[in-house]
Amino acid sequence: MSRAFQLIGILALGTALSACNGSAPKAEAEVIRPVLTQVVAETTSQAVGPFVGTIKPRHETAYGFLIAGRVLSREVGVGDSVKTGDLLATLEASVQEFDLASAQANAASTEAQFTNLAASEERIRGLVAANTASQAQLDAATAARQSAEAQRDQAKAKLTQAEDQLSYTRLTASADGIITAAPVDVGQVVGAGTTIVSVAQPQERDLVLDLPQELATGLQVGDVISVSENGASGSSVDAAVREIAPSASSTARLRRVLLTLPDSVGSDAFRIGATVTASIAQPLAKPTIVLPSTAIKQDGEARSVWVVDTTAGTVANRAVTAEMQGDVALVSAGLANGDVVAIAGANSLTEGQKVLVNKGTEE
Repeated sequence: MSRAFQLIGILALGTALSACNGSAPKAEAEVIRPVLTQVVAETTSQAVGPFVGTIKPRHETAYGFLIAGRVLSREVGVGDSVKTGDLLATLEASVQEFDLASAQANAASTEAQFTNLAASEERIRGLVAANTASQAQLDAATAARQSAEAQRDQAKAKLTQAEDQLSYTRLTASADGIITAAPVDVGQVVGAGTTIVSVAQPQERDLVLDLPQELATGLQVGDVISVSENGASGSSVDAAVREIAPSASSTARLRRVLLTLPDSVGSDAFRIGATVTASIAQPLAKPTIVLPSTAIKQDGEARSVWVVDTTAGTVANRAVTAEMQGDVALVSAGLANGDVVAIAGANSLTEGQKVLVNKGTEE
């Protein structure tokens, strides 16, 4: 027991000494919270979106053979560049080569026969003039020559057809472009018209957007829409509406809109297949303040925002009249041009709370 009392005494002495040294706990420093802000300004239009679109070639050609056969070779693959006249693919041509050889032989035979009969007609014509042959012999020679001439012309036509059939076993590019699809492999038997490769002409590109019907209805050909390329470049341009689908799709009820990129866009930007985002400016009935929906504090039916006093570095809650539309709020009363509003964390701020305004976040 005496040992326990000694320990208690030592602890009490240590506590007393600590108190004498004045080591009282310090008060916690006030936390100043950084906030994102936006400078209020009335606008006459509202940006709707963003909507995701794709860059597609305006002209894309599906190449196929005019005859059926087995694919002997495919000279290009997806992503390859081709020039006019470049060989794309070939068919096995043994049958066409045999038909061509037969047609060439037949054409040569009929040509020789025609030449012989034409010469015979001329000889008989001379004999008739010398009264040593009858007119009937001349008529027979003329008929034989005409028959041979018809057979020769027919053989020439078949020769031309055989040459065409052989040429159909070679598929060549009719314009410069880039291979975008190659669905057929070597050895595959294909029918006439089956797509072997697809070639896109990259000089003219369209931006393809699928928009809600009510939004597409308000657009007209020639309207300008701001578009941005996704990825590292992040290029932004104004594209013009070129075509609007007359009706919406039966499934998603979306209407396809085609936009034309400006001529200033180079080949390195907005490449075929790239994804882009587009925001569409819709006119408002009257000048309105547009804020992100995250700036609105909802308390039942009441709505308010936190207005930042940039001089004192504090926030004050202010009631507003706002209409929520998706990710934005249209404020019609309660704010004035130039007010600075916190646009994030509206439900976690308190009246008079100290805040740190990041100047880089003000808009």
